Amino acid sequence: MTAAREDRVPVRRAVPRDAADLVALRVHLMRAMGEAEADDRSWQHRAREWFTRMLGSDDVVAFVVDAPGQVAACALVELHRSAPSARNPHGTTAHLSNVCTVPGARGQGYARACVVAALDWARESGADSVSLHATPDGESLYRALGFVDTTYTELRLRW
Repeated sequence: MTAAREDRVPVRRAVPRDAADLVALRVHLMRAMGEAEADDRSWQHRAREWFTRMLGSDDVVAFVVDAPGQVAACALVELHRSAPSARNPHGTTAHLSNVCTVPGARGQGYARACVVAALDWARESGADSVSLHATPDGESLYRALGFVDTTYTELRLRW
């Protein structure tokens, strides 16, 4: 995709009333990732409440592309603040997630335009870096935008 085409994709910042559409896109994403509980309404209800509340905050932003009657694509970026370090001199990092395009609108550059807007916002907000978890379908987009493998293994404890 050329920069000129990317510039023609109309991206806007999501607002709390977009919460239901953002959750619907998240369901598409969870299905694509093979999440067995993607259609469970309990997490969807909590996610809708979270989007409604958090899209009004200073540290959570989603960028969307509209299509007739729905949000066609989105990218969510969240700032995380911690103690500064050599790799994080400002103490601010960002995490990119919820990058998804509805099946009928794929291949138009919508996700890329949303991601570029999210990265620009994160940079302007003082983030030193942006992390993400990529699906196989999205990995080439992220690598084309400069994302690389990290040197640290992520470990996680669930309960």
